[in-house]
Amino acid sequence: MPGDIPAVSKVVERSLGENYAPSLYMTVHNLWPEGLLVLESESGIIGFVASVISGPKVARVLMLAVDPDHRGRSGGTMLMDALYSNCIARGLDTVVLEVRKSNARARSFYERRGFKVTGEIKCFYTNGEDADKMSRSLVN
Repeated sequence: MPGDIPAVSKVVERSLGENYAPSLYMTVHNLWPEGLLVLESESGIIGFVASVISGPKVARVLMLAVDPDHRGRSGGTMLMDALYSNCIARGLDTVVLEVRKSNARARSFYERRGFKVTGEIKCFYTNGEDADKMSRSLVN
C-alpha cells in the first residue's frame, strides 16, 4: 500500500477535488488493511475505497473514488463488492457512509447497491455542505 499512495492521491484529486496528506492513507491502512482496496488497469491505479471498522460489526466507508476517465465501467461496483467480501470475512454485517447532498450520481450509485438514507449531518464537508448518512446491511 505505501507505494500506491501517490497514485491514490491523484485519483482523489481528480475525482473528489480534495488533497489529503499521505499520512491519512497510511493511518487508514494501518487501522484495517483489508478496508483499503485499489482498482488497477493497464495504466495503473484508477480507483480505490478506504474504510475502517467503526463498531463491533460495522464498517464505515471514508472514501470511494474512481478516476473520471474510468467511470461507468463497474469499477465502483467491483471495489464495493470486494469490500463487502472483506467485511463478511471479518464478521461485519453493516456498511455505513456519508454522501454529499448535492452528489446525485453517488447517491444513486449507493441506492442501487442497497444503501438507505438513515440521517443527516449538517456542515459535514469542509465547504460547509451537508451530508446524508447511508447504511446497508450485509445480512440476507
